[in-house]
Amino acid sequence: MIKHRILTGALATVAVAGLATPMASATTASAPQEQTQPKAKACELYADNVVQNGNALSGAGGRKGCAGDDSQTVTVTVYKWVNNGVDKKIGSANQSAANVDLNARGVCDGKGFYYTYTQDSAGGEKYSPRVEMC
Repeated sequence: MIKHRILTGALATVAVAGLATPMASATTASAPQEQTQPKAKACELYADNVVQNGNALSGAGGRKGCAGDDSQTVTVTVYKWVNNGVDKKIGSANQSAANVDLNARGVCDGKGFYYTYTQDSAGGEKYSPRVEMC
């Protein structure tokens, strides 16, 4: 009979411990949700993929989320990638502003890989992926 009480006591301890575990994990799971609050977007450059329309190419880029008093000269350029050489400039556009959307335009220069490159006068830069076209 003593063995039965010890076994029952051990099972009761395991059962209580088992009940405590889900509560602990529920508390832990809810804690990160309270800590992850949306943060304000920082000032950033963007460079979208080059788009082809007939023989014309355009690449959108710019600067967004910047404070109004943080004006920079932003340049968006479409390039044709040249393997083992200097990439060929197809077209570009620039403007000085805190936030700006620009479209660089040019004409196809044969089949190849084209990309958009955005830079600002503060030294920031952003590249789009290279896309095969023309």
